[in-house]
Amino acid sequence: MRSMRTRIAAILVVAAMGITMSACSNDEDSSSTTGVVVTDEANNNGTDSTLNVENGTIATNEGESIDEDGVLRQEMVFGQGLISGEDSNTQQDATEAPTEAPTVVVTKQVTVTEAGGEPATDAKGEPVTEVVTEVQTEAVEYTPSIYSDYVYWLDMTNNNGEYDKVFNGEMFVFEFKVKENTPDGNYEIGLSEPDFVNWDEEQLDVATVNGYVTVGDATANIPNQVQPGQFTIAVEGVSGNVGDTVKVVLNASDNPGLVGLLLKVSYDQNALELVDSYQGSALS
Repeated sequence: MRSMRTRIAAILVVAAMGITMSACSNDEDSSSTTGVVVTDEANNNGTDSTLNVENGTIATNEGESIDEDGVLRQEMVFGQGLISGEDSNTQQDATEAPTEAPTVVVTKQVTVTEAGGEPATDAKGEPVTEVVTEVQTEAVEYTPSIYSDYVYWLDMTNNNGEYDKVFNGEMFVFEFKVKENTPDGNYEIGLSEPDFVNWDEEQLDVATVNGYVTVGDATANIPNQVQPGQFTIAVEGVSGNVGDTVKVVLNASDNPGLVGLLLKVSYDQNALELVDSYQGSALS
């Protein structure tokens, strides 16, 4: 049977692919992960510690190895460039279709016409005018700017001999502020590159469903349906107006049990400003 040290190292490699929470390692050896900030409840009474993994050897920043009953947990982290060698800077994608153009109300003075189409005149023979308002589409060019980064989560705590965490519902929450001058439209929250692992070091088959933040009077896009029985992470759509802060929830369904994951999340940072991100009620 694997020792705790070897299993932790293997799961970190499978689930985190060389992740570093406080610094990115440039070591080409994929079995080496350094600087991972964790909660080591067994040895440090629940306080944060820095974990170093070198070829299956687990040690804290004090140089002490985690014992066989040690536990390892890292709450959700997003947007810190977690993957070694991954350029998590803003990515422009000008190939995306522009959002719906905003509309404006225009007031103008027009000449009144008679039934036959001739201009109406007053008693002095002067043309009769009136003030009218009309809604016009504003010619505004909008180019999205797509930002992508990874969510990382790990929980290898022992619950009466069970390590895999089985939960469904509200997994992660992202709070976005709709930026000023954002045109009405649907702004996609994309999920990709899921890498989920269980205690047996098996990568899980996970489907992802993208969702949308619908701004203003735009008609909401309907996301794809979640397939029953398939482990799925789906974005729950939400609506808001310019200046609003909206909560975008990532829901899990048909979860067979896991201990760690990576998931790439993308959004249009020209339209949405990330205010906060945190674990949902299913992980609380």
